[in-house]
Amino acid sequence: MSGPLRRARSSVMRLGRTSMLFKTLKGGFKIPKYQNTYRLESFSPLKIDAVDKILKDVMSSSLQDIRYNPVICLQICKDMSEKVRDKISKKYFDRYKYTVVMTIVQKLGQHVEINMACLWDLQRDNYSTYVVESTDFIALGLVIVTYYE
Repeated sequence: MSGPLRRARSSVMRLGRTSMLFKTLKGGFKIPKYQNTYRLESFSPLKIDAVDKILKDVMSSSLQDIRYNPVICLQICKDMSEKVRDKISKKYFDRYKYTVVMTIVQKLGQHVEINMACLWDLQRDNYSTYVVESTDFIALGLVIVTYYE
């Protein structure tokens, strides 16, 4: 290769390497760290109706013919949370983070009050709730969807 072509090619190779940072994990694995795109809108915006349907379907199917048992209900909450999170992630709403909270409370004639407070963007962030009530328990599902820049 001649001098100018060789210098041009090597500078391109150097530019490619310096534009990307790597985070090194244990074992020597390198994960690229990308820079922000500063994009304010999602290519596939959130459709809260789809999240409502997923939450309702998962909770209704998982809580059929269940009697309250603290150990079993704990595992059911974990399973429902994973199912909801996985199904929402498959919808691929671009640049959103999901928080799924499931609670099952035994009915003993007590008063239950659950509050939520968030500071968020009214145009992009949203939430979905669904309640299943039986003779033994009350189950509350909450999905909080926040836009991630």
